[in-house]
Amino acid sequence: MWYWLLATAKAHATPETIAAKRHQWVAQGKDGELAKRCRTAQRYVVEGASPTKVLWLLDTDAPDAVQLITDHFGDLWDIEVVQVTPQSMAQAGPK
Repeated sequence: MWYWLLATAKAHATPETIAAKRHQWVAQGKDGELAKRCRTAQRYVVEGASPTKVLWLLDTDAPDAVQLITDHFGDLWDIEVVQVTPQSMAQAGPK
């Protein structure tokens, strides 16, 4: 299954606290944990967004992969999770 996670920085999140949380993620080996659970785990920054916004795209059969991200980053980010289905333009006809 594919998931988009849209994370919007909370009002109290500063660039320093966000960077510290990212460093903690790496130090705790969570990048490796996420990689084990996902076929794809990509992170995108929305340029120029205020407040800061980050998108994650996950392809996984492990719902706890989403939970890994939301549990770790949820204190600094409001995170919206949606399940998505990739489709080509040719597949996108009327329903």
